[in-house]
Amino acid sequence: MVTITATPRSRIKMSDNEIVEHFNRLGFVSDIGSIVFTTEAVEDFWIARQKLWHHPGEVERYEEHGLLILKNAQPRPNQPSRDIAVVSLGFARAVVGVLPGSDIDPLYPRYAVKMG
Repeated sequence: MVTITATPRSRIKMSDNEIVEHFNRLGFVSDIGSIVFTTEAVEDFWIARQKLWHHPGEVERYEEHGLLILKNAQPRPNQPSRDIAVVSLGFARAVVGVLPGSDIDPLYPRYAVKMG
């Protein structure tokens, strides 16, 4: 028996344009290709940044269960600091500020921990 698991992106009932516009309203100019999707909770990023990341960054905004915006976070010492936003969009979260190739593991899409 084959089980098909819904991807985190498929759990979000918004169009790509609506998601990009949402990040634009938060001050993040982005395109859909630079946004990653995860089922990790916003709190997972909060915990990972405090316990696992090289420099946790400054919290610009935090709303439990819904939004985390960090400035100058550095998940790993060999990476540049960057701004990161994690937004809950229902049954999944959208994240900007993930570095393609180094933070993303498509077989294990837990970005909070992978970024650390």
